[in-house]
Amino acid sequence: MIHNIAEEREKLNREDASLSQTLADEELLRLISQVEEQALIHAPAHLKDTIFFQLEKERQRRKKGQLFSYRVKVLVGMAAALAVLFLVPVDKTGVTDMPHTGILERLQEETGKSKEWEQEVLDRQRDRDKTWERYRKGQERAEARRRYFEDMANKLTNYENWED
Repeated sequence: MIHNIAEEREKLNREDASLSQTLADEELLRLISQVEEQALIHAPAHLKDTIFFQLEKERQRRKKGQLFSYRVKVLVGMAAALAVLFLVPVDKTGVTDMPHTGILERLQEETGKSKEWEQEVLDRQRDRDKTWERYRKGQERAEARRRYFEDMANKLTNYENWED
């Protein structure tokens, strides 16, 4: 601190040279030599290490915070699941009133549903086949018409073959 006070006094005692004015060659050379002679203020040698140490410490703290946050989320989820398990009422009388169907009954129900579904699929396939057949017949008629008109056009253009 004491050396800073001495430097401040020297600054105040110096004449204030305005930079907006152009410096004469002598003043410029004097300024250059003064900067070269006086040591510039350097950062402390341990500053870089300290900054990197603090950055690494901050990064580790952030990682620990993320891990803690993840743990809290998992614990809250587990607590919520347990709360739901304990708080949902179980009515045993309702369970016995339900009809118990065996595997065979369920399979028969599902096969009945699947038969309806299969019937719908077959109906759709039949509709598609009919539509395709109509399209194919239409294409055949169109091809026959095209050949007929080509033959007529050939006969008209080759009128030399006609008999007078």
